[in-house]
Amino acid sequence: MSAKRRPVSPPIRRKEGRGRPSTPFLRERILRSAAELFAESEFDVVLIDEVAAHAGVGKGSVYRQFKSKEELYAAAVINGFTELRREIRAALAGCTSMREQIATIVGHSLRFFWSRRQFFALLRDPKALRPSQERQYQAQRNDLSRLISGVLDDGVKRGAIRPGIDTRIAAESLLGMMRGINRYAREYTTPERAVEIVTSIFLDGCAAR
Repeated sequence: MSAKRRPVSPPIRRKEGRGRPSTPFLRERILRSAAELFAESEFDVVLIDEVAAHAGVGKGSVYRQFKSKEELYAAAVINGFTELRREIRAALAGCTSMREQIATIVGHSLRFFWSRRQFFALLRDPKALRPSQERQYQAQRNDLSRLISGVLDDGVKRGAIRPGIDTRIAAESLLGMMRGINRYAREYTTPERAVEIVTSIFLDGCAAR
């Protein structure tokens, strides 16, 4: 008699990779939640637990993506530059004069940075940010500066800005004015009040005519 064949068990399939399964768009969810919370409250007030809860993930998931709250905060601000430029471009489409264009740029930029002033303190701390984040910030900031200089170049062509002016330096001057107000004038002004002053000084100067 022939021996009965034993049933062959199906091969055991090993799971590829180890650890927890990845959550789709996890980093994007965390960054979006962090941006919303940091826009509403000061840096020191927002807790990582709150960011995690707002994103619907565990606290450990946040720290696996970002080593510290400073790193998360910087990433949220840098990531927000793209949205800021998109908002400015969309708003500029409805402007009919150079003064309205500059006021639009100033208004959107001041409001964006008003609740994110801690970011500039982190930039001055070499231990707070990774070199890659500093490079990302510089790239995003340069894009914003080019957007402004492009508006000024168009103004030169239309006769709204005097010819011969270096629009790149003018754009950096405008950015410098806004940064200075964010850092030093917060105690006695608001973004809404500052828009008119910055626009007037930038376009008309301070000298009496």
